[in-house]
Amino acid sequence: MFTGIIEELGTVRETHLYGGGSRIVVSASIVINGTVDGDSISVNGVCLTALDVQPAGFSADVSQETLDHSTLGKLKAGSRVNLERAVTPSTRLGGHMV
Repeated sequence: MFTGIIEELGTVRETHLYGGGSRIVVSASIVINGTVDGDSISVNGVCLTALDVQPAGFSADVSQETLDHSTLGKLKAGSRVNLERAVTPSTRLGGHMV
């Protein structure tokens, strides 16, 4: 679950197409703090599983279905993306409740 409050603007460093989808590599510094492989990160509002988490960012696989039905299919190197970590029991819930 996500609050919808963007924590950071990341930058797509690379995209790699493969059979059935793509892998994106994203530069980030805030959302990777405390993030480990397998955690969820929202990229432009799409929940993705963080892979290969490094101090400078992370990778994520994107299915063809997601590429076809979201803005993630238009991403290329240099694209800026909204990033947010999934909520935890201690996450502050700011903004507006809908």
